[in-house]
Amino acid sequence: MTETVCYRHPDRPAGVRCQRCDRPICPSCMNSAAVGFQCPSCFNEGVRSVPRTRTSLGGLQRGNPQLVTYTLLGLNLLVFILVHVGSPQILNDLVMVPALVDTEPWRLLTSTFTHWQIFHIFSNLFMLWQLGPPLEQMLGRVRFLVLYLLSAIGGSIAVWILSAPGGATLGASGAVLGLVGALLVISRARGLDITWILMYVAVTAVLSFAIPNVSWEGHLGGFVVGAAVAWIFLQLSKHKRRNKQAA
Repeated sequence: MTETVCYRHPDRPAGVRCQRCDRPICPSCMNSAAVGFQCPSCFNEGVRSVPRTRTSLGGLQRGNPQLVTYTLLGLNLLVFILVHVGSPQILNDLVMVPALVDTEPWRLLTSTFTHWQIFHIFSNLFMLWQLGPPLEQMLGRVRFLVLYLLSAIGGSIAVWILSAPGGATLGASGAVLGLVGALLVISRARGLDITWILMYVAVTAVLSFAIPNVSWEGHLGGFVVGAAVAWIFLQLSKHKRRNKQAA
């Protein structure tokens, strides 16, 4: 009697047959399915055929809706530790200095992950921890990350254009205000109560001008960009829904 061999590995005996294509497969080719086992080809085809779940704003829904938020929190804390335990040159190389952006453009982004004072990083990361998870759950990981990074860079560009060339700016405030702007736009579009958001924006605006060395330029740039990005995401989501209904 001839022994049945695996169709992918002719030198190995087959233990079972694939539930989908009925071809013989060896133990190393067996993938657990709802019923029985499937060969790698059939299993991968089945995975690809499963429709992807979308968030309420059209992003891809994944397992942990807070992963990007926690990663951003970790990066900010890591940079905070580095600038305190490392060489003073690290801080000098990361902060936003408008006069240096032409030759050192990375400062537009690195400055938004850089903090020096405890209260500064605590206030920014507290708001990121509060706003990040719900926005990440609504937008999905990729769109939330795009929102955060564009808001951060938008705040830095506003500092670059509007502030003194020789001044140094740092902190995630622009990115955080971008999240506030995005939440304002999304909440307004959904008919939700936005009173607390307006109050937060008003208080932040007053403090930005009342307290010395606070970058109102970064706050304004981040807020405007975050609101604009959220509006674009809303329009894309509406467009997809209309196309789906028309189909």
